[in-house]
Amino acid sequence: MRDHELEVKLQAALDRGNNVWVVGDVHGFFKTMTELCSRLKLSEGDWVVFLGDLIDRGPNGFGVVHQVMNNPWFASVKGNHEDMMVQQFTTENIRHPDLDVMLWMKNGGNTTVASYIEANRSEDGTLDEAAFEACVGRHVDWMAHLPTHIVLNRWRLVHAGYRPNLDFDQQTSEDLLWIRKAFHTATDPIDPLRTIVFGHTPTVALPGHTMEQWGEVWHSEVSLDDERPASTGIDTCLYQGPLEQRVLSALNLRTGEVMQQHRVEA
Repeated sequence: MRDHELEVKLQAALDRGNNVWVVGDVHGFFKTMTELCSRLKLSEGDWVVFLGDLIDRGPNGFGVVHQVMNNPWFASVKGNHEDMMVQQFTTENIRHPDLDVMLWMKNGGNTTVASYIEANRSEDGTLDEAAFEACVGRHVDWMAHLPTHIVLNRWRLVHAGYRPNLDFDQQTSEDLLWIRKAFHTATDPIDPLRTIVFGHTPTVALPGHTMEQWGEVWHSEVSLDDERPASTGIDTCLYQGPLEQRVLSALNLRTGEVMQQHRVEA
């Protein structure tokens, strides 16, 4: 699923010389995201595009989603964690979880649910159930309609990647949100005209990277005709790993600059 109107806006921003920053997986670390965005020194007409997995694992998924939803210069593609939230986050499921709900909880959904509960407490500290249900409904509906990828003149932005040797109109949402090894090890460019910028898989687990490169952006050794990398991974793994190397990364599509922010939360 694509958002053609958004793609036009992003390409127009690049064409007029504005910055379009692409940010890797935030995973609920709201303070870190806020600090990174403040360091981008955004000007009028600049954009920030998130690669999905805004939620889960970190302490304030609600805050991250609320911020991205309500900033007119922020946008996001859907990640596999957003897809899990869309499928599983209802009050009925939280009260009576089945195996799918419990799998989401095990993969970080428990922290997301807790952040939504905390954000919808009344002044006396009790949960405002009506406000909670309305808030969850709005956010889930927003996530359900997120594009699964964004296509620009020189870039593709996607959460996980693409299946090699398959036409773009035949790619499934499951591949765009979940694929790993088949995409990472492709020996030819998926798109000969566009670098694919993706998250989902921590860069330390991508081909050629070692533990010593934890927190570094990854570039495919496969090149396009213009010598740019065929793909670039920017999930530098904010939620785990060596403490001093837990970073959130942003890539400037106009200049190629990378900005990183060390995790603020404990």
